[in-house]
Amino acid sequence: MKPTSRLPICLLAILCWQFISPASAPGGELDDEIAAIMKRPLFKGSSFGILVTELRGGRIVYSHRPLALQAPASTTKLVSCAGALGLLGKDFRFHTRVIRTGELEKGVVNGDIVLIASGDPNLSQRPDKNDRLRFVDRDHSYAGFSEADLVPGDPLQVLRKLAEDVAGKGVTEIKGDVVVDDGLFKETTDSFVGRFSAICINDNLVDFTIRPGGKAGDKAVASWRPNLSPVKVMIQARTVEAGGTRRLWVETTDGPASFVVKGTIPIDSSSTVRVGRFANPAISAAHLFAALLENEGIKINGGRQQAVFGPTVYKDYDEVARHISPPFSESVRVTLKVSHNLHATMYPVLIGALKGKRGNRAGGYGAISDFFAAGGLDVNSVFLNSGSGGGRSDSLSARFLVDLLHFMAKRKDFAQFFDALPIGGIDGTISARFKNSPLWGRVRAKTGTLVYKGSFNNQWIYLSKALSGYMDLRTPDRPDDMLCFTILIGNTVTPDRSRGVKELFGAQEDILKAIERHWNKPARAKR
Repeated sequence: MKPTSRLPICLLAILCWQFISPASAPGGELDDEIAAIMKRPLFKGSSFGILVTELRGGRIVYSHRPLALQAPASTTKLVSCAGALGLLGKDFRFHTRVIRTGELEKGVVNGDIVLIASGDPNLSQRPDKNDRLRFVDRDHSYAGFSEADLVPGDPLQVLRKLAEDVAGKGVTEIKGDVVVDDGLFKETTDSFVGRFSAICINDNLVDFTIRPGGKAGDKAVASWRPNLSPVKVMIQARTVEAGGTRRLWVETTDGPASFVVKGTIPIDSSSTVRVGRFANPAISAAHLFAALLENEGIKINGGRQQAVFGPTVYKDYDEVARHISPPFSESVRVTLKVSHNLHATMYPVLIGALKGKRGNRAGGYGAISDFFAAGGLDVNSVFLNSGSGGGRSDSLSARFLVDLLHFMAKRKDFAQFFDALPIGGIDGTISARFKNSPLWGRVRAKTGTLVYKGSFNNQWIYLSKALSGYMDLRTPDRPDDMLCFTILIGNTVTPDRSRGVKELFGAQEDILKAIERHWNKPARAKR
């Protein structure tokens, strides 16, 4: 055979690999079982991309169109988090500094007090005394889209301590302004999460807990945090009869932190969480920090201002306070556990500022792409615009995500990456899944959901329901039994959003259960 005859054979192999399961798969029975799941009525217009491999050695266990590009939704966070973790390092810490621009004479600062934003996404109550970050499974950032809870504690915990430390340096008066400089980031808007900044107080949110009034027709009752003088709230939401519609939202109005609570809540409803977003995170942070300084007895003669010079401008100024974050691995853990869109959006921009040429996502993703390419990943096979997965054009394949999981498993920071993933039936975004299942506690995976409601017929479309991570099937006799998997389901139309997501996740869970059953068949143990 002539050497040139190899070319068509190779091309044929590449083309076929996308559409058939390999001969090394457990057999036709598994193929038939998964095919039956994909043929369920809900999925008549859906597209699937599935790849399951052994972690050690990479042998393919099951595949179905693994190279097909699909909307990854929040599994995109595996890319932004893994890239940021690899480039910054698991032990990297944010340093949020406060400096004075004038001399301190007899307690008086003859200049400004400047809080210099470092890009720390967790200037909140998340840091604990054990150098870790707290989280709840149903994060407040999803309030209104789904039920949400609040992390216990004071959302101004970090900012309050900085104010205390400024007072502890003997400052009693500031002749100039209180300034927040968030110039580290050059890019500050995102089509999915809105405005963001290198300063991030309580995820740029005010948390509202809303309950019904005493009787139908009364105003709803709300409490909020942070509850400090710059935060102005008007309640317009009304209590309605039992069984009525609960529809509540918070609008941001003019001012550094001004909000209106609107909608209806039935008299028999339990309390619920909603959030309001700061229109300008830096200005809001400046007003909150000034209020905390005043609470410490410090007189402020100037205003509350935003600056965008960036941290390097202040290197020679005297420091009056500093907050050092827990290690960056903890930040990644919060982002992946709760699927935090804002934090994941910030990471590529942060990398651009610290490791790239400019503080924007293009600079950051350039550095992340180079990092992955150096590790052997095919970075030209995917398309990404957002750090969170909310971009309409974001496209990944099951093959790329599985390759990423293999890449991370070979790194020294794998323990931290593995620890950051939600655990099926235990915590994070899959805490309610895999209950009463042989896979309880054995799946560590990132979820992804991208859903929209149409106007034409009031149907919902799940552009993506994705799941990607590791199946831990190890036993004392088989200590290497770990699998990497990605299941992407795209373009699923449903009349009911809640029922749709249950069926979609149920299908993913059933696919993993089928793989677990076939993996543990007695015949395999004899191979």
